[in-house]
Order: sequence, then structure tokens, then C-alpha cells
Amino acid sequence: MQELLFALKGQVNILTMLIWMLITAIVLYRFNKKKAAKIVSILAVIFFYATSTAWLPKYLAARLEKKYQPLDPLSFKQEGSGKIYIHLLGSGYNLDERLPATAQLGLVAQGRLVEALRLYRQINNSILVCSGGSVAGFLSQAAVAKKAALLLGADSSRVITLDTPNTTKEEAAALAAKIGINATVIIVTDGLHMPRAIQLFSNLGVKTIAAPTNFNVYQGKEGISIKWWPNIVNLAITDKVLHEYFAAIKAGL
Repeated sequence: MQELLFALKGQVNILTMLIWMLITAIVLYRFNKKKAAKIVSILAVIFFYATSTAWLPKYLAARLEKKYQPLDPLSFKQEGSGKIYIHLLGSGYNLDERLPATAQLGLVAQGRLVEALRLYRQINNSILVCSGGSVAGFLSQAAVAKKAALLLGADSSRVITLDTPNTTKEEAAALAAKIGINATVIIVTDGLHMPRAIQLFSNLGVKTIAAPTNFNVYQGKEGISIKWWPNIVNLAITDKVLHEYFAAIKAGL
């Protein structure tokens, strides 16, 4: 069952929804429901334009990403000499023995690892926490992330792993069980994902500090004409935004 859920994860997205809308229109037309087929076709076009141009996807993404700013380690005030845990949340990997661990991590995971190591090197007494489970008994994502961190200069005595969790909620529970809820934890994850992640950790009483990365919306100048043209990148942003909203509803946040 776990393997089936893992295989289906991410298969429901904007593109598949559009395909099913077009299939529905074709079937309706085939059975002489021409008016209904026309309505579904028009809705599919509107849906495609709304989700593939920059306006709506980036507006929704910005609402989530603006809730937390990137963490400046120079302004970080460490209380006492206690350990600071930098929790690198899992986000996908591929086991390929030809590749070094850094290349086995997905692009999202690589971006999170870079941010985690940036903070790790500048904050005294910091401990890097790598988390993420595995499917069918393979090497866990946490183990691969740790290998990647060591390749990039991390000290093995300052890296711990949580090898069982497969969701953010499970990562929060595993960390709380491992170190308790009194330690200070810096959460490293995507800007889109950060509001939900912080809420899940906070629900368990964990003292958290946000360190978002992998932003989808930037404050630099962008040509207005570009926003009118459909782009597959915008479809991907829409998918991620909808995932966050639906996941938050599912988690009761």
C-alpha cells in the first residue's frame, strides 16, 4: 500500500486535470452532447490560461512566500551555549550508484541543502538534522542527504538523521521524539512550504525559526509582456501552491 501511494504521489496535477477535461469534452461530443462539450472545452481553455500565465500562480505563491523572510545568521541571536538544530526537510531523491550523493538529491533537495549548510557554517553549536524515509527498504533520503552534507564539508559528529518519516508531520514528530521540544530548531524548506511546516512543528510545541529557500517569486524586474504568455513553469508553480493549500486543509491547519 505504501509503495502504491508513493507511486501515485504527484500524479494528480494541473496537466492531468486539463487532459481529463479535454477527454470529457471529446466523450460528450461523441455522445452528441455538443453544448456540454463546448462548455467543458471553454472551461478547459480558461483553466489553462489562468494556471499557465504568471498572474495567478505567482500571486498565490507570493502570499505564502512573503510570510517568512530568509534567515540572516549574522542577526541570529543565540541564547546561551545550547545546541541549535538545523532541520533539513526531505523533498525527493533518486538512488543511482553512478552518482555522488549530492547529485542523487533532487533539485529542490539540493537547494535546501545549500541553505542548510550556509546556516550550519555560520551558527555556533549547530547540528544538521537530515530527515526523510525510504520505500521498499532502500537507503533513506536522510542517509543520502547526510552523505551529501559530508561531501560538502560537514562534520559527521554534527549531523544526525531521521530515517523513518515520509511527511512533514512525521518529520516534526520524529524530531520532537529525538531531541525533545525545548531545543531551538531552524526549519529549512521551500518558501511555499514554510508556513505549513512551521505550523506542524509549532503544534507539537517545538520552538522554531524559519529559514525559507527555493523561492518561486522574485522581487526583481520582470517584463509585463512575459506575464501574458503561457509557460510550463507557471503550471508547476500552480501545482505546488495547490498542494500546499490542500495539504494544509488535510492536516487541519
